[in-house]
Amino acid sequence: MQKPGYHQFRATRKTYLFVSFIFFFAITTNAQLKYTIQGNGKKLKNGDILYLVYEKNGKTAMDSAKVHKKKFTFSGQIDKPVKASLYRNENPMKANIVAEYLALYLEKGTIKFNNPDTLTNASVGGTPLNETMELYRLKLIPWSKKIRAIKDPELFTEMEKKDTALVNSTNTKLRQLFYERTELELEFITENPASYVSLEVLRGISGQSRFVDKIEAAYKRLDKNLKTTPQAAVIEENILKSRMVAVGSSAKDFTITDMNGNEVRLSSFKGSYVLLDFWASWCASCRKEHPNLITTYTKFKEKGFTILSVSIDNNKDKWLKAVTSDKLSWPQVSDLKGNNSESYLLYGVTTIPANFLINPKGIIIAKDLKGDSLQEELAKVFADK
Repeated sequence: MQKPGYHQFRATRKTYLFVSFIFFFAITTNAQLKYTIQGNGKKLKNGDILYLVYEKNGKTAMDSAKVHKKKFTFSGQIDKPVKASLYRNENPMKANIVAEYLALYLEKGTIKFNNPDTLTNASVGGTPLNETMELYRLKLIPWSKKIRAIKDPELFTEMEKKDTALVNSTNTKLRQLFYERTELELEFITENPASYVSLEVLRGISGQSRFVDKIEAAYKRLDKNLKTTPQAAVIEENILKSRMVAVGSSAKDFTITDMNGNEVRLSSFKGSYVLLDFWASWCASCRKEHPNLITTYTKFKEKGFTILSVSIDNNKDKWLKAVTSDKLSWPQVSDLKGNNSESYLLYGVTTIPANFLINPKGIIIAKDLKGDSLQEELAKVFADK
């Protein structure tokens, strides 16, 4: 069977979207839905073990199957369609890192998996939600090629890591590609407003406050029936949080303790430009940004600029060790509550590093400034003084 191209899927897109929408909502009331996965991978080997992981009755469920003559089969029953992941030769319940996996939907019918490789770049179809999921995968293929063409800074040699220009330019490219992916996902949602797949994609990106206008517009275009789901409630909440800390809004005040246990209030920095910076000792990309912050702080601190770094660590020793190791000389605070940090939740942060540039009047004037962009923004600000 030849792998279908994007144009072939587009020809039947409207049919699949209508069917997948009706299919999902009509069958969620059925007692049991029978599914079968028929897989074929030309590079799969006899004895390869595939693990199927999904949620059932609020708990993680897992099934496994052995490959025989490059083929494998799963079958089972579910109460309603559910997102699942397929792994090869690595039990995800035990492995710290898995090298290869595939996302799909378990739903009523025969799900067909076909690939000239193992799991990588596989096409999945045969059922409505998986056909729509394949549209999503195909849309991201050009983006995937771009991201694979960039060397991960984690894999840099020691000499490359010392090349500040290389590190900064690479991180800038990766950040731009991250934003590009979000734009592609928003396009997909706009093209497929009745699809349950679009709902889940939108939920996944809804915490990106940088795109709040486009996210809200995409949400408004979703089919009204999709807006009665739990995913829709999450999207609405994330949009509200993003609006609360949008550029042009007043910074939300909070009180938190510093490294010595003293209380620090954000509003006490009024009168200065302050970068509210969220990070953690375990966040590699956060700590890679510290040399840039040190340079920026040194350059502008005498002009009325400072930084308030909020760590979302829950281990004080690791937090303090990272502050000392990275030689951070500006105010450092944390309530040591991890992802439940009150300020972290107040500002609707979902990923770190994240930051908010606040002017002397307490108004947010920019967000997520990294690399050279922070210095460029401050240069503009102080050039007007």
